[in-house]
Amino acid sequence: MEVHEYLVTLGVRPAELSGLKELPGGTKDRITPLLLLAPWLATTPLSRALDKFEESFPSRPYFVDVDTYYRVNDKPNDAKLMWERLAHKPADLAEWWKLLAEYPNANPCLLMAEQPIERVRDQITWARENNRTFCLRINLAEGIGSGIPPWMPALVDELAREGASDYAVVFEFGWVLDPLLMAAVASGYTNTFFATIPQTIPVAISCTSFPKDFTSYNGTDEVGFTNRDLIAQVQRSTNHPRIIYGDWGTTRPRSYGHASQPKNRIDYPTDNSWIFARDDDQSVDFQTAAARITNSDQWSGDLGIWGEQLIEGTAAGQAFAIDTMPKMYASRINIHLHRQAFYGHLPPPNALDEEWNDEDL
Repeated sequence: MEVHEYLVTLGVRPAELSGLKELPGGTKDRITPLLLLAPWLATTPLSRALDKFEESFPSRPYFVDVDTYYRVNDKPNDAKLMWERLAHKPADLAEWWKLLAEYPNANPCLLMAEQPIERVRDQITWARENNRTFCLRINLAEGIGSGIPPWMPALVDELAREGASDYAVVFEFGWVLDPLLMAAVASGYTNTFFATIPQTIPVAISCTSFPKDFTSYNGTDEVGFTNRDLIAQVQRSTNHPRIIYGDWGTTRPRSYGHASQPKNRIDYPTDNSWIFARDDDQSVDFQTAAARITNSDQWSGDLGIWGEQLIEGTAAGQAFAIDTMPKMYASRINIHLHRQAFYGHLPPPNALDEEWNDEDL
């Protein structure tokens, strides 16, 4: 499995899968998704989530881990019960392997939490016997991550001694206020734990700083994100040549609580920022918000992709356009994924193979 220069962490949620599905094939070919597995809505079995993901990302390899942000409600079913067995510490590896065996494009993140090194070696053996790449996803997210297991230096030493090249490393920080604050930690761990691995091994640094609260945004506001600067800092601070950009595709980890209905807005990603068009005193209509975006200095208007054309159609009052927040989320995710996949080298629209049509909406 080739790991591309953009590793995006995605949940099994409708907006993420819609935004991913509507990307041109050439964009999908430049992305390595890392899917956080949880039940697909209320359906069962758990494999339904992998089916839905592969509808959006067909015939291409991806990594998969268990979504430890997911919470089971009081309506259990087979999918939720299986998720619990996989999220348990230590995880039920037999169930994990049984699930993934039917999905040859699904490459496992090693389920490391509270596992002895012997059971981690077993997971590597399974991956190799089933022609999979595996991922050492080190979850450092505050309050949720299980951190670095005590046997990690020994495992990395074993992989380095055998010259293994069939894996990737991901440092995952989850939601953070400022990605740049993660640079010292990511650099330190890369230089200490992974100094001996082959230079071809990708080491991805992943986090999201997408806002949790929009009440401070009024009119049309631009908010920068620093994930690219984070990668540049880690590249300068380490000797490892394959430091890979990672983010969450303008999403955040699942959270639970009684959030109020969000006011309408239109979000528009640029290469290094997000533009938010909303009103704080009342809910703006989508057409007005979209027009603010298309009339702004940051509007590109020539990406040739579904998400941007959806905003353009909304501003023009077209019938198929954005009329719900979930559709807006999908358009934002679609634009962001495309921009980051081609960061600094956006192709002209006529170079894209269009995969979407209005009837999909």
